[in-house]
Amino acid sequence: MAHVSQASYFQSLEDAIDRKNGYKVSELLSFKHPHVANPRLQLEHPDSQCQRFFDPPYDEVVAAHLRCCWCVANHDFIQACCCQAAVVQYPF
Repeated sequence: MAHVSQASYFQSLEDAIDRKNGYKVSELLSFKHPHVANPRLQLEHPDSQCQRFFDPPYDEVVAAHLRCCWCVANHDFIQACCCQAAVVQYPF
């Protein structure tokens, strides 16, 4: 999945959410997964794309994760930490 399209990543994540497969969702939102190296998924402003594809609150969670990927790729580790904290601490 290192070089999949944004639509393919979104579809995989949406399928996992719809099936209530928390293990797969956590894998797809993890920095241990190879998708984080994909430049197509390193987005500075992913909010509008995520809002079009995901329902709340998942749109915000996915957007924070993709922004975090962008921050890490650009060596902005403080902002990356803030973004990833928003992902893992989101109040469901």
